[in-house]
Amino acid sequence: MLKKTAQVLTLMTLFAFAACVTVNIYFPAAQVEKAAEDIVDDVYGTSQDPAKTNGDSSALPSFLAMLAPSNAHAQSVTTSDIEGLKKSNSAIRGLKQSIAATHQKLIPYYNAGNIGIDNKGLLKFRSNDGLKVSDKANVRRLVAQDNKTRKELYAEVATSMNIPGSEIEKITNIFTDVWQKKAPAGWWIQDASGNWKQK
Repeated sequence: MLKKTAQVLTLMTLFAFAACVTVNIYFPAAQVEKAAEDIVDDVYGTSQDPAKTNGDSSALPSFLAMLAPSNAHAQSVTTSDIEGLKKSNSAIRGLKQSIAATHQKLIPYYNAGNIGIDNKGLLKFRSNDGLKVSDKANVRRLVAQDNKTRKELYAEVATSMNIPGSEIEKITNIFTDVWQKKAPAGWWIQDASGNWKQK
């Protein structure tokens, strides 16, 4: 009887220990930040490398090369993995180009302070100053379109790096920091407390 009680206590101790173990999921923060910098540089047109100035070729090759499975979280790569990665790379390329095209139309409104970059990595309509009635609707439409594409981009970056959907906020925060840090002087950005300031 004593032996059985000891076995039960040992099993209970093991279960209790197992329940307390926290599983740490690797989050590739450095890779996400590098991806964000490459994409933002391309959108803003601030890439320094001459090889990165040819439209679609831009900075994406270095980013896409990073997406190859790393030792940290890849054991064996199948053909379907590679095909999935190609689709994801193509999706990221398309989303980046869409944001870049919308960005060109929005530059005058950034410069005038009508829009700014909020603390969620999205654009926000801030002010009607100097806008005609017809311009207001157009700016709001462009902002909504850009924000939709940005959310899709963040989700696609997560997919391409095998990052769980539950971690999308971390990706968003990294992109927010890079969008704001690389924004030109004079543009408006929102801090973590919700306050707006001009760079």
